[in-house]
Amino acid sequence: MARPGISFEQVAHAADTLIGRGEKPTINAVREEIGTGSPNTIHRHLQQWRATQAPAERHAAKLPDELASALAHEIERQASAARADAEADALDARQTADQLAETGEALEAEADELRTQVDQLTAERDEAERDRDSARQLVTEFRDQVKHLEQQRDSARQELAEARNRITTLTEQRDQEHGARLAAEREAKAAERARIDAERAQAVAMAKLEAAQQQAAERLETLKTEQQARQADAQAHKQALAEQRDEWKERLAAAEKQLQNAQKYAQEADKAKTKAEVRAEALTARLEAHKAEKGDHQRRRAEEQPGLSLNDEKPT
Repeated sequence: MARPGISFEQVAHAADTLIGRGEKPTINAVREEIGTGSPNTIHRHLQQWRATQAPAERHAAKLPDELASALAHEIERQASAARADAEADALDARQTADQLAETGEALEAEADELRTQVDQLTAERDEAERDRDSARQLVTEFRDQVKHLEQQRDSARQELAEARNRITTLTEQRDQEHGARLAAEREAKAAERARIDAERAQAVAMAKLEAAQQQAAERLETLKTEQQARQADAQAHKQALAEQRDEWKERLAAAEKQLQNAQKYAQEADKAKTKAEVRAEALTARLEAHKAEKGDHQRRRAEEQPGLSLNDEKPT
């Protein structure tokens, strides 16, 4: 099949031009004259062009009639035999040339198809490389998010440790100021503040925990979506994504374990808050008992001294 732009007329014109310059119209000469074209297509058109050319007129030397007649008869006989052989050979050569031309054109078409396939494979390779770069970017973002979650976990641990320290301080103050009403009141107020702080710390920790869980769930869903979108890639690309997916699962498991630890710390903060509330209630009860004991003491003194009213006694 001739390529677009190479026609019989162009080949015939180039052959005539070469003949006019005294040059032989070979395939390479015609191709150089045109500037482009398939050798197989040029060969086919040259065969067609040669078939249209009239044989050149030959001028023989003048001989005697008898000799010329005998010579012509012998030449005609030998020429007929040679012509028959030449025509058979030419026919075979033309058939062979035509078959070679057809084979060459088929090979050229196959080469064009292969070049198209190569271009397509190159485009697919470029797309696979872009997908690989995108997957690497996702891994980098996931690592940054895991690092952010670790920072949140460390912050929650620090806040829980501070809450425990405040609760321990309140316990020590309670033991040191057990007998003093004012100290008990201050300790009760401090315990109340610690309880409020613990509740706030717990609320902050729970909010951070929920946000971390939400982020992890969203990232997991995104990774699942990306995994499904890459399932149609080549086997090598699938293997690479499978290895990266295993790494993501391990990191997700580590992140979930860290989240569980943060939740555990939040539960410990809740227990500490409950203990603080129990201690505050005990201090309040103890303060009420102290007030009741003081009232009993004043009533006993009033009974022992009738002239002394409850209001006349100085506070202890």
